[in-house]
Amino acid sequence: MKTDKKILIIGGGTAGWLTALYLTKTFPQHHITLMESKPIGILGAGEGSTPHLTSFLHMLDVDLQELLKECKGTIKQGISFENWNGDGQKYFHPFAVHNEYKHFSIDNLFSYDSYDYYLKHLIHKKMPLKDHTYASIQSYKNVVDTNNIDTSIHFDAHLLADYLKKITKVDKHIYDEIKTTKQDEHGNITKINDIECDLVFDCTGFRRELIGKLYKSEWKSYQDCLPIKRAIPFFLPPEDKPYTQAIAMKYGWVWKIPLQHRCGAGYIFDSDYITDEEAFAEAKEMFPNIEYTRTIKFDAGRFKQTWIKNCIAVGLSSGFTEPLEATSIWMATEQLKLLETFIDVMFTNDEDTKKDYNEVIANNNDMVMEFLHYHYMTKRDDSPFWKEFKKKNVLAKFNAKLEQIQKGNLRWYHTTGGKLTSTFNLMSWLHVGEGQGLIKDISIEGYENLNPTVEEYGRHLPR
Repeated sequence: MKTDKKILIIGGGTAGWLTALYLTKTFPQHHITLMESKPIGILGAGEGSTPHLTSFLHMLDVDLQELLKECKGTIKQGISFENWNGDGQKYFHPFAVHNEYKHFSIDNLFSYDSYDYYLKHLIHKKMPLKDHTYASIQSYKNVVDTNNIDTSIHFDAHLLADYLKKITKVDKHIYDEIKTTKQDEHGNITKINDIECDLVFDCTGFRRELIGKLYKSEWKSYQDCLPIKRAIPFFLPPEDKPYTQAIAMKYGWVWKIPLQHRCGAGYIFDSDYITDEEAFAEAKEMFPNIEYTRTIKFDAGRFKQTWIKNCIAVGLSSGFTEPLEATSIWMATEQLKLLETFIDVMFTNDEDTKKDYNEVIANNNDMVMEFLHYHYMTKRDDSPFWKEFKKKNVLAKFNAKLEQIQKGNLRWYHTTGGKLTSTFNLMSWLHVGEGQGLIKDISIEGYENLNPTVEEYGRHLPR
């Protein structure tokens, strides 16, 4: 039975239609309307994701194989970081492994869940993680294994939005732009144009029509530690790879995302050092046949409040770091799932409880920001951008963690925090730290009795 509660979603990109899909499945008792603007369309630059998206889609009964076919998508098993130390080398940040490729124990200490100690043993023995971890080996061999590796998807953003639109049954779908808004005495939005609403989701992307322009939520910039602020997207011929490539350049990096019909790619850079024309020229040296399409400008950061009154911002409208680990959709799904904890205040004026929601979302984004900042602690010094990065872009709280990393003393509790719904775990920090050459050694004293041993496990790895 339908209630009299009316939910309005503004924006029809990936975040808007994911929000609509989630709401129609989770709150079918409410009237749900989605309003999108045809002329503005979809940003379409980000075409990667993390396993959190596939878990989210599975929870909502989405047929992943059909989605891949409709969206010309491919399976993603991790990210290859290439030339980040300026030496032509690469390292791999894989997704988690399962079954026999995950099970490690340490005699008399831990009976299970000791995969991180396997990675530490490899680092101690100076054995490159990319050559001795199952997901990395298989990915570089272009082998897809959805049974033993956590996977996500690469997708065409336009086609994904179209597919989500096709499978999502909202009560009303409107093509229009925001012309007028009406608020009650508490500041809640009661009507947009002629559409009445009790709860509104701002999924308007970088335009941030409601959370930014109407409610003027305070902005927290990440520019002091993530200074990259422009991207030039372009297309490349298709490649059969189950991973994203992140290729370091003189003033930023290039992403390459393989789809069935092409590679989505682009150069993301710090415009304090080079112009758009210079950036495109640098990219064209590596990819001679590319054509200029446009430049996307952004400011890395987040709103301090993403839920104000009866308006919740989801996706790019709530904030953005940069696409280095494809975290944008992950953060959007965390915002939506967290609502299940706040059902009792969704249609109330309980601002104190909403502060908890805002704090968790802020912490999630700050966690991502710190992990992305970590990737830039490289040895590159072939341009002013890389030479000056560590001095210009300081993250005070990160310095203590970096010291622990360099000492080989990073432990699981260094990568967790309070009031978070998700995080990059210790394995992720180890893969990036080892790949960057930040971890010189890790003590395994007291943890020598790894079962299976590195040598025993290695005999079962594909070569």
